[in-house]
Amino acid sequence: MGRCGSMGGRSVPSLLLCLPRAAFSARIPGDSKGENFMTTEDEALKERLRRWTLILGVLQITVGCAVGFIPPSAVAWFRGIVMAHIEFVVNGILMVAFAFLVRELRLRPALLKTWFGLLQIGTWSNGAAGVAAAFLGASSQLMPTLNEKFPPPHGTEHPLVTGSLQVCGVTILAALLITLYGLARSQGPAEGDTV
Repeated sequence: MGRCGSMGGRSVPSLLLCLPRAAFSARIPGDSKGENFMTTEDEALKERLRRWTLILGVLQITVGCAVGFIPPSAVAWFRGIVMAHIEFVVNGILMVAFAFLVRELRLRPALLKTWFGLLQIGTWSNGAAGVAAAFLGASSQLMPTLNEKFPPPHGTEHPLVTGSLQVCGVTILAALLITLYGLARSQGPAEGDTV
């Protein structure tokens, strides 16, 4: 018999080598043209992005906690540090939650990579705006309540802070829309399953 003819006494890894490539791919139900054929490479990409989203999410939470140790005397506007602390921690938690959704997203590899990039840029730029505001002593008109309650010493319109917040808003919104698109294309529960 050939290399895969006899199954007896073989280890699991050697048996896996005998399975056809199609056994490691998943076709999305209802896709008669095969346009959404998921290959092992696509699944491997999802696993890599899931892992990195988890790692970077936990790293962002850690950065948020570390930023909280910066003393008020070290910066021009301490409210910026408070903002950065909160934003890094919350956005890190958001990233960890998104990591658990990666396997459910039905996106082509290029769009999945775009999703990952947008998520990273959006979440990190939010906390970075707070750090910049703290050290510059200036904020943005995009934070009117904060400016009113805790006026920054060097003004309420710094282009770096405003630009970071705008980048954050656009990229996180785009990542959320791509997430919704990928989830909508995902297979639902099988018939008879309860939710």
